[in-house]
Amino acid sequence: MQLTVRELTKEELSLWDNLAAVSPQRTLFTQRWWVESVTQGQGRLLGCFDGDRLLGGMPIWPCRRLGVLRLRQPPLTPYWGPLLCPLEGKPQTQASTRMHILRALAEALTAWPDIIMPWHHSLDNWLPFYWNGFTQTTRYTYRIRDLSDLARLEKNRHESIGQQLRRAERDGLHLDEMVDPDVVARLSLLSMVRQGASSSPEIRQFWPALAHAARARQCFYTNAAVDSAGNVHSATAMVWDDRCAYAIVNGIDPQFRNSYGSTLTMWREIEYAAGVVPEFDFEGSIAEGVEQFYRRFGGELCPVLLVARAASFRLNFARSVQPAVRSCWPGPCAKAG
Repeated sequence: MQLTVRELTKEELSLWDNLAAVSPQRTLFTQRWWVESVTQGQGRLLGCFDGDRLLGGMPIWPCRRLGVLRLRQPPLTPYWGPLLCPLEGKPQTQASTRMHILRALAEALTAWPDIIMPWHHSLDNWLPFYWNGFTQTTRYTYRIRDLSDLARLEKNRHESIGQQLRRAERDGLHLDEMVDPDVVARLSLLSMVRQGASSSPEIRQFWPALAHAARARQCFYTNAAVDSAGNVHSATAMVWDDRCAYAIVNGIDPQFRNSYGSTLTMWREIEYAAGVVPEFDFEGSIAEGVEQFYRRFGGELCPVLLVARAASFRLNFARSVQPAVRSCWPGPCAKAG
């Protein structure tokens, strides 16, 4: 099989739209409008072609750090990596074709010495990337696989969730829905500062355009837990595609960390998601406290591959001595907690 990997031309963008609509790895994060929003128009689309047929591809975001060309994960984008077209034939034939596509993509990406790619959970074969000098770290998220029965979800969640919801109600907290995205961003930044995360400038930079684009496509929901004095304790934002909703941004005002407002907003987000999609993704975290919080809602632990390449001596040395550069390599997700 002779495959060619190259950037799609403007005339071929419809081919990407078709792939992004049918690929098992599809999410709204691989749709063109999302790529354009989170990279401010600097994202590119690589395609893996067999003649004129697009078999696979991936979005990329070329950047430079200390003069080194790198591909990085955009902010607010939990999953990227390869998209593969639906394959036909015997299982062995499908596996062989899949291996050829991934090998072609891996070989093409060796042109960049520094790469971070968080893959979709449905893709678990990274062997062709290993053979081309990449490494892999397993991250985790929690997913609720079936939102069709809220009574069952209530039964499956930890009993402490119900207790916290009742406590939040007794303490006078109420929900405001469809709050301004700036409210969510403000609380998210407060949470990041408390956790020592370094990505807050990017939230400020990319969030307004992304929120506007998602709202225009009617796949955007926000809510906030507010007390009787008008103080906002917690806020969340959610986006979704045709299969799953994602808890993309959330935050807590540190002075109200113990008010259970975050439980109230997260559960309402799950309830809202149940009305629009089959699944819910907490868009995980490897921070211990955040993992425990998500686990109690009854989701299923789901491994996610983070495939990377660190072949730049300059960047690797800088990471060892400069926290600001080291923070640009895979680390704990900045989530409220």
